[in-house]
Amino acid sequence: MMPIAEPKFRQLPSEVVNLNDWEPDNEFPISPMGQKPKRILICPSPAPHRFLIGGHRYLFKEPEGRSLLQIWSEVLAYEFGRSVGVPVPPAFLATGPRNGSPGVLIEFFYGYVDRPPTRLIHGIERLQAYRFSINHKRGSLKDNVEVCRFQKAHDSRFWWAQTLSFDAMIGNTDRHSENWGFLAVPGENNLVTYSMAPAYDNGTSFGYLLPESKLPAYTEPEGVQAYLAGGKHHCGWVSGDSSTAQHINLCRLFAERVRGVAGTMKRVANIHNEEVNDLVSWCRTFDYSVPFTEQRAQFVAAQLRARRDALLAALP
Repeated sequence: MMPIAEPKFRQLPSEVVNLNDWEPDNEFPISPMGQKPKRILICPSPAPHRFLIGGHRYLFKEPEGRSLLQIWSEVLAYEFGRSVGVPVPPAFLATGPRNGSPGVLIEFFYGYVDRPPTRLIHGIERLQAYRFSINHKRGSLKDNVEVCRFQKAHDSRFWWAQTLSFDAMIGNTDRHSENWGFLAVPGENNLVTYSMAPAYDNGTSFGYLLPESKLPAYTEPEGVQAYLAGGKHHCGWVSGDSSTAQHINLCRLFAERVRGVAGTMKRVANIHNEEVNDLVSWCRTFDYSVPFTEQRAQFVAAQLRARRDALLAALP
């Protein structure tokens, strides 16, 4: 798998990225993917912060209304991914050009100047090319794994193992066929090699839709378990199957049916309480227009601990 350009430093509270001096990408200023438009911007060179790459492309997402906390979901997913070794596009708190709107700045995970030219191919493109049926409401994990095998993507079964565990840990419900894909790199004699793209688009996670008033109920032990039980992947084992889509159940099923992946799945879940506390405490240090409250910190920490324990207990 092609590695992501990892920043060496964690974003500090004093380093919320101000995008006033960033230029729009001349070729694609607006991303065509997703339900809402997202701006594509070029980082100034030299980069204004040590975790950014001068001259590189970034996606700026500005969720609104009930979706506003997706900003924190993307940042948390990246920081959690770094803790457990899952490649996730770097994501940082930012304020928009001219209007100062809150948003999340996400590093493009291809197009690096010091690497071969790379193309992102969304999973849905290959599913359609190989004539798999597409169920937008509840996809098929079995089909996803099969199409990766057809595509000869390097280590795809281990990618699915770690991504399923990752999504179960963060409570991500939106890994549909446009939210995973392949990186295609051309080589000699027109030979193209394929690897799995990092786990991108993680906004629908960490209970982002829960308002502050409901967080206490889902932080207590019974509420934690109820919330965990209701979380589902975007896919079941087969198309349309909701019963196997529950996060922990699907992880257990995958580990039982795909040989040799249980260790990878356990590695992703094996986060210590100290790391959980450090993660939510770090979020609390930011003086940001979309605050990460103490109650939300307690909720996220309780969910991560419960998901870890449930996942480790379920895996063989």
